[in-house]
Amino acid sequence: MVGAAASTFLGATLLERYFTLRDRHNEAAGREADDRRASRDLGIRPPDDNDAPGRLLSPVREGEDQIVRFFGREDVLQRLIDWCLDSNGPGKRSLRVQLVTGPGGVGKTRLAHELQTVMRRTHGWECRNLRTGVEAEAMQVLRRGHGRAPVLFVVDYAENRTEGVTRLLDQALADPGAVRVLLLARREGRWWSDLCQQPDVGAVVGRYDPIELATRVVPHGAGPGPLAEQQRIVDLAAQDFARHLGRSAVQVTLPDVVPSARMLDLLSIALVEVLRSEPSGPGERADTSMHVVFDELVRHEARSWTRSAQEAGLPDDSQTLRILVAAACLLGAEDQVEAEALVRRVAPLCPPGSELDPRGAARWLREQYPPTSGLTDSDDRTVLVGDPGWIGSLHPDRLAEHLVVSVLMAADVGDATRALTSQERRAVLLTDLTRQQAERAMIVLTRAASDPSRTRDRDTGRRPVRNDDARLDPREAEDVARLALDLVHGLDTRWALVSTVHEQVPWPDPPNALHEVGHAVAELLVRTVENGTLSASPARIAHARHVLGNWAFTVGDYQASLEAREEATRIYRKLAKRRHDRHWPHLARALDNLGDSFATLGRNDEALAVRREAVTTWQQNVHVDSERFLPDLAKSLHNFGVSYRDLGLPRDALTTHREALRARRLLAAQHDRHRAALARSLSSIGRCHLDLGDIQQAHAEFVEALDHWLDLNARTPTRYEQDVALALGDLGMTHGLLGRPDDSLPLQTRAHTIWNGLAARYPVRFVSGLARSWTNLGIVYADLHRDTESDQAFDRAIAIYGELARENPERREQNLAWSLGSAGIALSRRGLDDRARDALTSALELFRRRYDAGSRAVFFVRAHRSVLEEYSRLLERSGQAGEAYELRRRSALLDGFLAAL
Repeated sequence: MVGAAASTFLGATLLERYFTLRDRHNEAAGREADDRRASRDLGIRPPDDNDAPGRLLSPVREGEDQIVRFFGREDVLQRLIDWCLDSNGPGKRSLRVQLVTGPGGVGKTRLAHELQTVMRRTHGWECRNLRTGVEAEAMQVLRRGHGRAPVLFVVDYAENRTEGVTRLLDQALADPGAVRVLLLARREGRWWSDLCQQPDVGAVVGRYDPIELATRVVPHGAGPGPLAEQQRIVDLAAQDFARHLGRSAVQVTLPDVVPSARMLDLLSIALVEVLRSEPSGPGERADTSMHVVFDELVRHEARSWTRSAQEAGLPDDSQTLRILVAAACLLGAEDQVEAEALVRRVAPLCPPGSELDPRGAARWLREQYPPTSGLTDSDDRTVLVGDPGWIGSLHPDRLAEHLVVSVLMAADVGDATRALTSQERRAVLLTDLTRQQAERAMIVLTRAASDPSRTRDRDTGRRPVRNDDARLDPREAEDVARLALDLVHGLDTRWALVSTVHEQVPWPDPPNALHEVGHAVAELLVRTVENGTLSASPARIAHARHVLGNWAFTVGDYQASLEAREEATRIYRKLAKRRHDRHWPHLARALDNLGDSFATLGRNDEALAVRREAVTTWQQNVHVDSERFLPDLAKSLHNFGVSYRDLGLPRDALTTHREALRARRLLAAQHDRHRAALARSLSSIGRCHLDLGDIQQAHAEFVEALDHWLDLNARTPTRYEQDVALALGDLGMTHGLLGRPDDSLPLQTRAHTIWNGLAARYPVRFVSGLARSWTNLGIVYADLHRDTESDQAFDRAIAIYGELARENPERREQNLAWSLGSAGIALSRRGLDDRARDALTSALELFRRRYDAGSRAVFFVRAHRSVLEEYSRLLERSGQAGEAYELRRRSALLDGFLAAL
């Protein structure tokens, strides 16, 4: 009995242990399954695989294959594969960060999706295109589900997710495995430079130069020339869309090159032709206006809205559904309550008789465009990490932007009531917004205004944002900017709200159409601190003034910029005395910007003094974090050298520029991202040698600088075009000074071609460069005795500089004097004394005015002396010896100045 009892007890114990172990095993297996599911759901949820155009164009889909095959960027794809795999070893900590930039629709997401497919299928990596809101937890969640597997994270729209990106990188830096983070953004900017300067992760972030995707894509099998390349892309896309939809193949014929067409543009053109019930025949040409193409895609999308609205018992008129979807794209909703409030906001805009049930309409929006999360519980509450919002959006984003702009401008309404309807819609949808809604709306509108497919700025300059509602045109970038201005004007003067909106305006180098928008936000930022003077901190006031100074400078109000920057600098000086460790970098950067304002206004002595203080501040504090602040010191030294040269002190400038060059060579040896700054220092040193008459040494510096620029421009096309053009012009000038005009002409011609393209796209920024290139060409043509071409080049330069000098005489009169003087010298040497006299007289008047105002740059003084000497010879030929003597006397004074160098 004892044995039986013992046996029973032992069996019960073993059985209990078995069930306990089984329960633990099942629990562990359940946890593992949950972890893997959570890991999978870090990624963006692909859209439902139906025939709506937005879903057909989306590169993020169920499964791994895109509808349109990947082509044309195989070299970039291989570069990214190498970036993932090179020197990757198990157990070795290896975080790498790569930024890929390009305008919307250029193919960034397609490229990232293909990279994930290759890394997952071929190399066994875990790849996630991270949803918004999961960045801080992504590393931990993925490791729970997949252990030490190598990881590729993709973060799209990184420029709007900087806080999450920083937290992701902090987590990834501490991870012992191989982690790659691919950031996708429409452009670099302040967000990227700030990220590169973050403690610890900054050095990792800046290790690889950003990859800028070129608009042009060359697929295999394309014939020569842009039209053949675009036609090949459209043909391939049409084949793939037709196959996916089970339709007969269609022939799509482009009538001509689609200007600056991106991949999405060409895919959309192909999709529209496939979706048409009667596609264009062999003799017909496809529509290539992106406004027309996107309009048709929205009409196709609206068919699914109508069907589903009827099934849901909602009004199915197209206008109501367009407004509802546009509002969701513009403002979004964080939860169901907010989504229902969005429906109530929209309801007054709908046609009479269209009664919207807030709950039913909100759920309809969610069904049409689910959020980017994966799973929800039975109460429709998001159960995964992150906060992607309760409603998704129409995709691709450019299609959503097109819909939003069209609705806000009432493009769906007849001409008679369009202006009034647009006012009503903007009043409802762009005012009384929460912080999240205002942030999202500004992102959508600034992206839309920056879209290159919209009409580019006029050759005559940036067209002001206009106030005539009846003329608002969805195809015009400036009119889209008007919508963003309406948003700004409707904001409350609350710091958190206004500063959040300001952060969404691209900076630096904002698109021309957004200059007034940025300036308006900056003025509002200042008003928020002025309205609450008693509570506003001095640091906040200084920041607001600093921002206003930057935007006033951007819109060309240099005096207002100077005043704002002086106030910001005054406050930062006080703050730096109280909390030096916290505020000295702000003071140093404020001084740098203040120096720019003084220099632009021709107040070169004050610019030199301020820049000297900035250099001293950087030098005294760079030891705090040399890796972070050495680039700032080098930039400040470079600007200091420029001021010396502006004052006619090229030897002091050369010493300072060499100090900046030493720092930049050190930085460039560590990170390629500093090579551009290195090339700028080389160019500045070359100009100093020109001032000192050492043309051969200047030539050598310009050759090295140009080599750097050409290499950088080959890696990231269009990013360094301006710098390449300047370097070509500098090198061409030295050939001319060495008596080799035949060698100079090809360089100046290449430079001119670049300036011409830049000025056509961005006249406000680059028309002065175009005038410079016309003057250089005029000089070379004159040296080659190609007189007609010389006259034409000078005429065009003088016309441009004349307009610029009227707007900003302090900055541009000396440029106009140079062009007029060069033209007058060329005419005088050909014996055309009457025409030469007019040009030389006008040039001397400008030279004297700027010289009396303190302009002492050696290039300017030499040009002034050359005009005096040539004019004196002309007067002697005319028998005016007395007037000639007076000009020679003035020339001798300048000779004394130059001899002292």
